[in-house]
Amino acid sequence: MRMNLTLSRKAIILVSVPLAIELALVCFLLALLQQAENERESEAHSREISNEINAAMRHLINAGTNTVIYHVSGSRDSLKQYKVSVREFPKVVERLSLMVKGRQEEEDSLLKMVSLYNRANQNLVEGHRRLEVGDRIGSMKPYANLNKSMAELYVIADKIQSRQSEIQEKQKAAQAATREQIKWLVVAGALLNVLAAVGLVLYFNRGTANRFNILLDNTMRLASGEPLNAPLAGGDEIARLDRVFRKMANSLAAATQKERAVLQNAADVICSIDADGKFAAMNPAVSKVLGFTPDEMIGARLVQFVHPDDVEKTLDAVKQNIHDKGELALENRMLRKDGTIVDMLWSLHWTEAEKSTICVLHDITYRKELERLKRDFVAMVSHDLRTPLTSISGFLTLLRSGKYNELSPAGLESLRSADASVGRLMSMVNDLLDIERVESGLLDLNLGPLTVEGLVESVFAMLEPIAREKRIELVAPTNKDLEFVGDADRLNQVLVNLVSNAIKFSEPESKIVIDAIENATNVRIEVRDTGRGVPEHLKPAIFERFRQVDPSDAAKRKGTGLGLAISKAIVERHGGSIGVEDNSSDSQGGKKGSVFWFTLPKSDEQDVEVAGNINPGPS
Repeated sequence: MRMNLTLSRKAIILVSVPLAIELALVCFLLALLQQAENERESEAHSREISNEINAAMRHLINAGTNTVIYHVSGSRDSLKQYKVSVREFPKVVERLSLMVKGRQEEEDSLLKMVSLYNRANQNLVEGHRRLEVGDRIGSMKPYANLNKSMAELYVIADKIQSRQSEIQEKQKAAQAATREQIKWLVVAGALLNVLAAVGLVLYFNRGTANRFNILLDNTMRLASGEPLNAPLAGGDEIARLDRVFRKMANSLAAATQKERAVLQNAADVICSIDADGKFAAMNPAVSKVLGFTPDEMIGARLVQFVHPDDVEKTLDAVKQNIHDKGELALENRMLRKDGTIVDMLWSLHWTEAEKSTICVLHDITYRKELERLKRDFVAMVSHDLRTPLTSISGFLTLLRSGKYNELSPAGLESLRSADASVGRLMSMVNDLLDIERVESGLLDLNLGPLTVEGLVESVFAMLEPIAREKRIELVAPTNKDLEFVGDADRLNQVLVNLVSNAIKFSEPESKIVIDAIENATNVRIEVRDTGRGVPEHLKPAIFERFRQVDPSDAAKRKGTGLGLAISKAIVERHGGSIGVEDNSSDSQGGKKGSVFWFTLPKSDEQDVEVAGNINPGPS
C-alpha cells in the first residue's frame, strides 16, 4: 500500500477525526437538550393553563358565595370580595386566551367557558340586583340559572384540566425518554471516540511508527554492515527520508570502498593501536615494509617490533599522544622479520571515539641514508678539501710576498685570480659547514653583551675597502650606544653578509646606510641600499637555501645562495627575526632599493634559543 499522505496530513487526520466526532456528539446533545427544554416548557404551559382555569373557577365561586353572604349577613367585606372576583375573572379569561392560542381544542373550550361565564355573570348580577331591592323570591331564578351555568362550567373546566393533565403526563414521559437518549448518546459518543482513537493509533502505527522502526533498523544495519531493508513505498516524508538515507548509505559505501582501496594500496603502513598497546588493525603495506603479514601483527604488542633502544621513547610518545588527545610525530627504529633495522617516521593520532591510536608509518631508511651520506660528504669537504685549500692559500701568500722570487705582471695577475678562486672555494666550504651545523643543531652560541658600535666597526673594517673600490659610501648608525645580547662572531657574520650583498648589488656613487632602532624588548638593525631590490613574490623565500633573485647571480656575482639562509638561522637562534622590505627612503635622490633588517633581544632574559634543530629552508 502506497503511503501518499504526508505526516502533516496524517496529523490533521489524527486531530480532525476525534474532533469531528466530538462536534457531532455536541450537536446531538444540544438538539436533545433543546427538545427536553421544549418539553419542559410545554409541561409548564399546561400547568399554567390548569392553574388559570382553577383561578377562574375560584373567582366565579367566590363571587356567587360572597353575594349570598352579603345579602344574608350584610357583610361589607363579602361585598368587597364579590367585586374583586367579578373584576379578576375577565383578566384570567384574557390570560387563558393567550395561553391556548393556536390550540384549537382548548380555544373552543375556552369560548364555551366565556359564554357560560357571561351567562352566569348576568344571572349573578340579576340575582344581586333583586336582592338589593328586597325581591328575595325573584332572585331565586337567576341564582338557579347561575348554578346551572356553574355546573356546565365545571364540566368544561374538568375537560380542559384532563386535557392538560394528559399533556403533562406525555411531556414527563417525553422528558424521561430524552434524558435516556442523552445518556445513551454520551455512552455511544464515548465508545465511538475510543474506537476512533484505537483505529487511528493502529493506522498511524502501521503507516508511520512501523515505518520509522524500519528506518531505525536500517541505521543499525548500516552501522553493522548488514543489507538494508526493502525500500519504503510512498511519497510521504518517511519514504523520502528513506530514499535520502539510502543515497547516504550508498555514498558511505562508496567512500568506504575508496578508503579500503587506499588502505590496501598505500605504500605507508597504516594501523591502529588499542589502549593496551596492541595492534588492532593493519593494512597490507606492512608486508613490504616489515615483512610481517597483517595477521601476524594484529593482536601483538607494539614493543615486539621496536628496536630495544627505542622502546622507551616510543611508549612515551604513545602515552603522551593519548594524554594530549592530539597528533604527534615520532622517529624510531623497527625490526623487520628478517632481523634488519628500518628507520620509521610515525604520525600518531588518538581517536577518543574508538579509544585507539591511528598510526601512519613511513619508511625513512632511505632518507636517513641520504643524511648519513650528506654528513660524510660534509666531513669529506671539511677534511679533504678545506685542508688542501688552506695549504694552497698559504702557498699563494708566499708567492705574493716574493718568497719564491719576483713574479712578472702577468704572473701577479694570475696569482690574484687563483687567490680569488681559492677564497671563493673556502667561502663555499665554510657556508656548507655552517648549514650542516645549523641542520644538525650544532650551531652553538657564545652569548654576551654587545653594542651596535662594536658590531658595525668590525664589519666596516672588513668591508670598507671593497666599498671604496666600488665608490660606495658606508654610513654608520647615529645611535651606536644601543646594547643587546648575542654572539659577536656569528652576528658579525650576519651583518657582513647583508652589507656585502648590498655592496654587490648597489651602483657606484651610492650609499649604504646601517641604522639601529630600539624598542621595549629588542634592537632592530637595518641595512638600506639603493640596489635593484627584491620582487614582492620572492620576499618570503629569499632566505631559503640556494635562493637568489636572479638565477644568473651565482655566476655573475660569485654567490652560493647560502648566506641569507645562514643569517636567518643565526638570528633565529638568538631569539630574533629577519626580513626584507622595500626602501621607501628618499634620502638618496629618490632611488629605491631594499632594507634588510634583523632584531636581537636587549637582555639575556629574552627567549634566546641555544639548542635544537634549525631548518633555514626546505631541503
